[in-house]
Amino acid sequence: MRLPFRPLPLGLLALGGLLLLRLVAVESEGVRRLFVLFPWSRGEVAFVNSVTGRPVRLLFYPLWDFRGFHALTDPETEAYYTGGEYAWNEALAQERRRELVYCSEVGLSLALGPWRFRAEGGCLRARLLWPP
Repeated sequence: MRLPFRPLPLGLLALGGLLLLRLVAVESEGVRRLFVLFPWSRGEVAFVNSVTGRPVRLLFYPLWDFRGFHALTDPETEAYYTGGEYAWNEALAQERRRELVYCSEVGLSLALGPWRFRAEGGCLRARLLWPP
């Protein structure tokens, strides 16, 4: 027995599509840009720690908020941030943010999906606008 094909109502398809999209605003030097991401897009902030001189990378995802944070750096730089008192990546994994702000005098980069942003002597701000 063959069941008849019944397409999903257009409104349901549109709602499903909206649930898969993430609208993010990125601000730098007074300029605001809007971008669309998927929840499985990867985000990354990269900079050099000014005290240790070592690179730091923070990875995350824009699921319902910015989450899934994981830091990649050397043990000395990790100890600089934690004082050797706690497991940094375990603490970062618990973070949930709708807004990220990173500032640097020497430079940092922010990657959201395929888009890349740089700031030297300033800040980058990313806000998750959708879903609310």
